[in-house]
Amino acid sequence: MFSSETNTKAELILVCRVSPAFKVHKKLEFSLQRILQNSIDHFEFWRAGLFLVREGLPPICWKATKDKQPLNEEKTVRWSQIRAHLTTVENNNNQKLLEPFNPVLATTLPVILRAAEPVGTMEIGIFNTDMQSAQYMLVKAVSLGRHMADIIQESLFQRQKDLHLRKLAVWMEMVNTISSTLDIIQVLHVVAQLTADLFAAKSCIYLLDEKDQTLIPAVAVGSYDPDLRKKFKALRGSKPFPAITRVIKTQQLVLVTPQNIHRLLTPGIIKDFDYGWMVLAPIIVKDKTIGVMQVDRPRETMGFDLEENEIIFAIARATAIAMENARLIEMLEQKEDLLHQLVNKIISAQEDERKRLAADLHDGIIQSLIAIWYRLQRIKATPQTSPENWYDEISDLTNLLSTQIQDIRRILFDLRPLILDNYGLVPAVESYVQNLQKKHNLPVEVSTTGEENRLESNIEVTLFRIMQEALTNVMKHARATEVKVELDITEEEATLRVEDNGTGMDPSLLATSQAQNCLGLASIQERALLLAGTCNIDSQPGKGTCISVKIPLN
Repeated sequence: MFSSETNTKAELILVCRVSPAFKVHKKLEFSLQRILQNSIDHFEFWRAGLFLVREGLPPICWKATKDKQPLNEEKTVRWSQIRAHLTTVENNNNQKLLEPFNPVLATTLPVILRAAEPVGTMEIGIFNTDMQSAQYMLVKAVSLGRHMADIIQESLFQRQKDLHLRKLAVWMEMVNTISSTLDIIQVLHVVAQLTADLFAAKSCIYLLDEKDQTLIPAVAVGSYDPDLRKKFKALRGSKPFPAITRVIKTQQLVLVTPQNIHRLLTPGIIKDFDYGWMVLAPIIVKDKTIGVMQVDRPRETMGFDLEENEIIFAIARATAIAMENARLIEMLEQKEDLLHQLVNKIISAQEDERKRLAADLHDGIIQSLIAIWYRLQRIKATPQTSPENWYDEISDLTNLLSTQIQDIRRILFDLRPLILDNYGLVPAVESYVQNLQKKHNLPVEVSTTGEENRLESNIEVTLFRIMQEALTNVMKHARATEVKVELDITEEEATLRVEDNGTGMDPSLLATSQAQNCLGLASIQERALLLAGTCNIDSQPGKGTCISVKIPLN
């Protein structure tokens, strides 16, 4: 939601090209003016205006404002500049007319202005507000623009009431909307508005909550007055009524008529919305119903014929495509963001490892070797010193060298354990866990099978690093008292499980959109995916965490 303080002077400007011969009749003028006033009264714009651009002629303009006095665009510098600019534009549909005036946010809608001519555009621009408010208001602005475009089209087509042309216009607009935006809310508003206009009906779209399959009222257009809108929104969280339940179950159209309405709708729905004829179509993604499109007409009408039913079903299918495309693009963006974070983490880890290695060598091993060198310089044969006096010094130096050798081996093991290359994954896992237990006093139970099977080098390294990352997470965050590491290698796959009884975590943090909160787990998942494997992370607050990774070997 946006702040009302930043939106008090928001302006909506719409521009649509028409033929120089376009004539405005009183009914059209009244309709457009009423829609603009609605944008002021109900959609929280401070000023709103529509310009119809005619090549070689001054533009036709309608306007509305919250001020009590009629709006004089001459007092609004931007509007007078736009009017002057539109008076001189050439007939170039590719030219963005509002672009020179830097709207905060802008979009376009397709408009069929004449049969057999290219599709024109209506430009929509929002000015004088911040980006967050503009994004919120653009959805409503698009709905208003679509309604205005339909009225203008009806005015142009009033002498050629060709239903097939009207349907073609709807489909072209539908395709254009799906291909031009990834904003799912905008898609739903435009689709619902198109459907309502095409069938002279009310249209609404319900989405379904994935967890409990309750209703999420997404959008409603048509003759929904403010009271009906409140009742529509109040359906959020309620169980689907029988007609929607049947749509979900059958994934087919469900028709509600005055004869079966009491079987398919609840008494509360009938009372609140006074439905008569309804068509409900499933919105299906990957064989799963994720929403329902509803189109309804009053009881006094003739209902819907077979062709209308098929068109509504097709619109619902197109809506599903748009929603799935938006979801996939969002997932790709999240995945790209996550990969950037993982790369940054790897680079930071490399630098941290180099710093640690440099510190270990400089502060520990190098200093000790220098001390040994100085002490060796003092061991010299002299008449006063017998070789027996050197034995204690040589013994001390030998012990000191032994300690430094162990430190060097530890550093090398941390960088890449030689045992992994020489003996395989199972011995490397067992050796690492033993060292971990000694160093951190952490009880770890190890279970391995298939130690006789050597794997490809990249698979062994991947599984070893996954185990390292998992145990590092346990030590840093879990506060566990028991840890189990299980490694099972068969001819078909290698399975690694790391389980602890620690504090656990909220499963929602494992969602991709929040993966930056647990990059260690995200890196485990990415390592597994790189080898066509799977990673399952099961965790609950207070109930520990279990990480299971399977890597195919064939």
